[in-house]
Amino acid sequence: MSIKLALAVAPENALMSAFVVFRDKLEISMYKAAKLGFDGVELALLNKKQVDLPNVKRMMKETGLEIPMVSTGQIFADTGVNFTHPEKEKREKALADFLGLMEVASELGSLINVGRLRGTLNEGSPSLDYFNESMTKALKRSEELGVTIALEPVNRYEINFLNSCAETAEAIRNLDHPNLTMMPDVFHMNIEDPSIEGSLGKYADLISYVHFADSNRWAPGRGHLDFQSIITALKTSGFDGYASLEILPYPEPDQAAAEAINTIRKFI
Repeated sequence: MSIKLALAVAPENALMSAFVVFRDKLEISMYKAAKLGFDGVELALLNKKQVDLPNVKRMMKETGLEIPMVSTGQIFADTGVNFTHPEKEKREKALADFLGLMEVASELGSLINVGRLRGTLNEGSPSLDYFNESMTKALKRSEELGVTIALEPVNRYEINFLNSCAETAEAIRNLDHPNLTMMPDVFHMNIEDPSIEGSLGKYADLISYVHFADSNRWAPGRGHLDFQSIITALKTSGFDGYASLEILPYPEPDQAAAEAINTIRKFI
């Protein structure tokens, strides 16, 4: 069992609201991440047109990095479409963009996440039915592409649906599909879960990927989370996969990335 480390990156035209360290050409971000000692990079993308797949595969070979996750929050942040939107065309747009990124994930051997893209519960609207409908279609396509979907609990201040690991676990078990897993983020867990370590153990059978950030979204060591305890809990649970640093690029990107990996490496 081992924990590998990834760094969240995005293209140079990514929204400023994206929780990534490097916004640059992928070649530059991957070389920087490899030099710092990361095992992979997580790609935050808006649509599949942002990716030159042959070039990405070449860079993976040159740097030795994997791309363990394609994250989809940019779809929601940029366009406002989501799986529970009251307007059918916007739900369909959200799913179409997601399925496009799932094709990218399939080509790169990556997981793909569903975070804020799932949408909110809207009064007077069958939001849960819309969510289940979109997820069922996505999971069907995941079978064809061989991609695992990771559903991310997100705190109540950002969304009103599936905030805690407990709520997300219930949704996963209701959908009941082997390609659906959980991606907890310790930043959100610090707000929503009674115990970060407790939830990592309790839902270990569902967890495929983890996001690391300190309590203020800065690099680990800049807030008050106990990463030694968190990593011990992951190891004890038998976690064997990637933890990705999804942090703000403060005080500046290179320093944030270096601080993040140097802090976490002490405990792995």
